Amino acid sequence: MPALLTTYEDFVARVESLGFMALSHLLPGLPSLGDETAESQWHTGLDTDPWRWKDRAAEEKRLAYGCILGGHKGFVSQRLYPVFYAAFHPPLSMPEQWANGTVSQITWRLWQLFEEHSTLNLSQVRQIMGVSRKQGASAVDAALQQLQHEYYITVDGNERKVSARGEFYGWPVNRYNRVPDWAPAGWLDSAKDWHADEARELILDEGVAMSEGVKRQDLAKKLGLR
Repeated sequence: MPALLTTYEDFVARVESLGFMALSHLLPGLPSLGDETAESQWHTGLDTDPWRWKDRAAEEKRLAYGCILGGHKGFVSQRLYPVFYAAFHPPLSMPEQWANGTVSQITWRLWQLFEEHSTLNLSQVRQIMGVSRKQGASAVDAALQQLQHEYYITVDGNERKVSARGEFYGWPVNRYNRVPDWAPAGWLDSAKDWHADEARELILDEGVAMSEGVKRQDLAKKLGLR
């Protein structure tokens, strides 16, 4: 077990050395931010708060963050980002998938929304889609997760909600951006060089190598790579 992470820069360096890291515990022995920080650090609002690090890393484009580890929340470094993109981004375009009937109407509408606006926060998405936390939000949230999982969109920070009077209120919510718009120059250049199967095998190689006692088949199942 490595020393507990106490600073933002240590966290970024750790993910860069590993290639990817889960936000919270996924498998025993697989590195996660939750397992490598002290519980007392979380939700303090201080610079030492890992809950702030995740959003800062995405906003500063130091690391990718979102439901990007097989649909689970986590981080991916620049080194492995094109590999994850190749492994999880569908070979057919979204219009082709829609024509084939392989995506839901909500996912299709949400994809179109981001094609039009590029950047939206969770509150804006729910408002435009006409849903609320009590009615319809779960289906929209699932579609948001799918678009992150498949590397169409990604978290690029968070922001406060704004009332009709232009006043900030409530807790910050995730802000999402289209992957081509968020990704820094060079991050996606080599994605086209990877076959999906080769990319998946490399992710498993890296995951097993960084872990303690994690079986390849368990990691493959958890990340949806089989």
